[in-house]
Amino acid sequence: MKRAHNAPEGADGFSLVELLIAMVVVVIVLVAIMSAVVNSARLVTTTGQLHTVNEEARQALNRISRDVRQATSVVAAVNPDGPGFNPDQVVGLRIRADFDGDGCIGGLPLPGISSPCLAYNAANPEDISYCFEPTTKQLYVIDNQATPTVTPISAASPSCAGGRPLLAGNVSGFTVAYRSNVYRDDHDGDGITTWGEIDAAGPPEGNQNGLLDVELTSVDSVVVRLTMTVNGHSQDYRTQIDLRNAS
Repeated sequence: MKRAHNAPEGADGFSLVELLIAMVVVVIVLVAIMSAVVNSARLVTTTGQLHTVNEEARQALNRISRDVRQATSVVAAVNPDGPGFNPDQVVGLRIRADFDGDGCIGGLPLPGISSPCLAYNAANPEDISYCFEPTTKQLYVIDNQATPTVTPISAASPSCAGGRPLLAGNVSGFTVAYRSNVYRDDHDGDGITTWGEIDAAGPPEGNQNGLLDVELTSVDSVVVRLTMTVNGHSQDYRTQIDLRNAS
C-alpha cells in the first residue's frame, strides 16, 4: 500500500473563507473602478452637452438682441412678467423692425413715410415674434408675413403655430420683462419703471386694467431670461435690450 506524501511546509492552500474574502475585495475594487469610469464618461458627456447648450443660448440671445435693439415698436406681449405671469402658458414677444432702412416694415410704409418700399424679404423678415411653448420646451421664431399666412401671436391668439425652432430644445423657461424710461411712474423708487407701474399710474401712459396693452407704447427696454436644462442641470441666461429705434 502506498503512503500519502505530506505537503511541504508553508505550501498549504487558501481556505474557503480566505478565498471568499479575496473575491469580495476584488469585486469591490472593480465596482469602484467601473463607477469612476462611468461617472467620468457621464461628466464628459454632460460637459459637452452643456457647452453645446451654452453656444445655442448665446446665439439665440444674440439673435433676439439684434432684432429687439433695432425694433421700432413692440406690437404684442403675451404672458409678460408680473403678478399674472404663468410659467405653464405660452410666452410671446412680437416686434417690428426696419432692418433694411427703407422706412417700411415688410414692404408696408411706416406712418408718415411716402418713399417707395423694398419688397418683403423672407430671408430678413421685419415683423417677427419670439414664442416659447412650455409643453414642448421649445423656443420659436415666427415670420408674421410668411406664407401660408400665420396668425400673429397676441393675447387673443397665444399660439406658436407657424414658427420654426430657434433652438434644438432643452428650453425649460423663457420670460420677458418690459421696462420704460418714464421715470415719473417709478413709484417704488428703485430706478426701474415696470409696465405694471405705468399701468397703475393711469392716463396718459396707462389704463389701470392690469394688462400690458396700451403701455406698450411706453416700453423702450426689455429683459429676456432664458433657462436651459440638460440632464438635470439648469443654466440661466439673461440680457437687457434697449429699443434704440422705438418710435
